Amino acid sequence: MMFRLCFFICCFFLATVFSAPIVKRKNSVYEVSGLTVQEVRASIEKLGPMHPTQKKRYDGITEWDLSWKYQSSRRGKVWIVTSRSVILNIKVSVPKWVDMDKASPLTQRQWKIYQSNLVRHEQGHVNIAMRAAKAIDNYIGTYGGASSLDQMQANIERNTKLILERFRKYDVNYDKRTRHGATQGAKFPNNLAK
Repeated sequence: MMFRLCFFICCFFLATVFSAPIVKRKNSVYEVSGLTVQEVRASIEKLGPMHPTQKKRYDGITEWDLSWKYQSSRRGKVWIVTSRSVILNIKVSVPKWVDMDKASPLTQRQWKIYQSNLVRHEQGHVNIAMRAAKAIDNYIGTYGGASSLDQMQANIERNTKLILERFRKYDVNYDKRTRHGATQGAKFPNNLAK
């Protein structure tokens, strides 16, 4: 009896510790052109990715979606989670200046600084999405159990939704706080290369 209990605890611990969300990331670029900062800026504003809910174009965008599923079983009078899978789909889109080599050295330098900072800003969104996936995975993996399957499913559904909403708010606040990366130098043209 003691051996079974120890074995169960060890298996539970290992499943909780070593389980991790599956991350599927797709990086993409959209091409912009121009010889001056004004032409490139106009190209970004015309071709930049459209935010799906705000219906506004941005220089770069990170879209993410989380899905999860779990298996459950009854142990005595309690329903528990026996396995789970959390999948995070991420798509990051940033501009690529196709005729940058024809622009002035100062403009090229401004672009390189801008693009580096934009990628760093978008990585901030990726980090928030990763934290959300880990939080949901951890919650499902450590769910204590319930007296009925319906109660367990309702609890998991309600609480994972709350976790997701919390991280969506973090994501929105990150853009507000950084002014969509402008405070991080993700602004073109910029004065950073002078």
